[in-house]
Amino acid sequence: MDFSQFKTPFELESWFTYILVILGSILFGLLLQWIIFLIIKISNRRKPTVLKAQLLKHLKIPSQFLFPILFIFSAFSFLNLNSFWHKCIESLIIINFSWLIIASLNAIEEVVKQKFTINDSHKVKERKVLTQLRFMKNLTVVIIITLAIAAILWNISSVRKVGTTILTSAGVIGIIAGVAAQKSIANLITGFQIAFTQPIKIDDEVMIEGEFGTVEDITLTYVVIKTWDWRRLVLPLNYFNDNYFVNWTFSSQELIGSVFFHVDYMFPISDFRKKLLAILKSNKLWDHNVADLLVTNLDKTTMELRATFSAKNASDIWNLRCNVREEMINYIQKNQGNGLPTIRQINSNEN
Repeated sequence: MDFSQFKTPFELESWFTYILVILGSILFGLLLQWIIFLIIKISNRRKPTVLKAQLLKHLKIPSQFLFPILFIFSAFSFLNLNSFWHKCIESLIIINFSWLIIASLNAIEEVVKQKFTINDSHKVKERKVLTQLRFMKNLTVVIIITLAIAAILWNISSVRKVGTTILTSAGVIGIIAGVAAQKSIANLITGFQIAFTQPIKIDDEVMIEGEFGTVEDITLTYVVIKTWDWRRLVLPLNYFNDNYFVNWTFSSQELIGSVFFHVDYMFPISDFRKKLLAILKSNKLWDHNVADLLVTNLDKTTMELRATFSAKNASDIWNLRCNVREEMINYIQKNQGNGLPTIRQINSNEN
């Protein structure tokens, strides 16, 4: 019988030691992570800040992996293990550090976003900053992931040799990749243009292809428009260079809306103007800046009246226009029925 298949007591003791060291490293790492986050949590309860809250939210899970891995890596220096396991742990550390940095970027983005948020809305200058921050964060995430992959591959000697061979044909590969990814590169360049020239910004209210919506997200390759009925219109970045669109909140969110009425020449305009002001004063959507009623056109049978008024954003102006139409139509029906357009016949006596 061949007894070589059975491990000696020394080998069993070694594996038992490895398992204990690894388990101890994991437990010690989790304990240290728990203590650090407990201190942050207690500090946040005593003196709450947005930064502490976001750190607790975004960094908790990545740190639960990072601390045990770091302690395992430290323990491996005292254990007689081959280089394969060292390379595995080093790769895990690189991945986890990248994850931690990306989570930190998300936390910083939330801190900046909440700092600029006033009554659940953003001013134009603040939305410019948020748009640039979102684009730079997305670009930084791509760079971090690329560097992490490169670091892992560079850490493996066999792959490093393959990489050296690949670099000798970089010219041909670069040409092929450039032709294949020219649309992606064009989108990336367009992303830089949008981030810094800003024809659109986060939370802008826009009209695109007959669809009204709000700019919800701007990534490195596409823009997400949340329409009024909560659908998502996804458009490539190049669309905004090649097509026209209406940005209702390009330089400010305040807008003027208008409603047109066609009435008879006998219609009392002054009473109608007073009713318009009364309707606007009782409506919370009106921002008390613009309110007017003008006769804007005439034809053979009717007058055209234009009611104008202002609101703080496109959504409010849309709802206010609908409210004014309904209230004014009710007023005409109840009080000025004879003010609706009338076709008159002129009788002439023939000699």
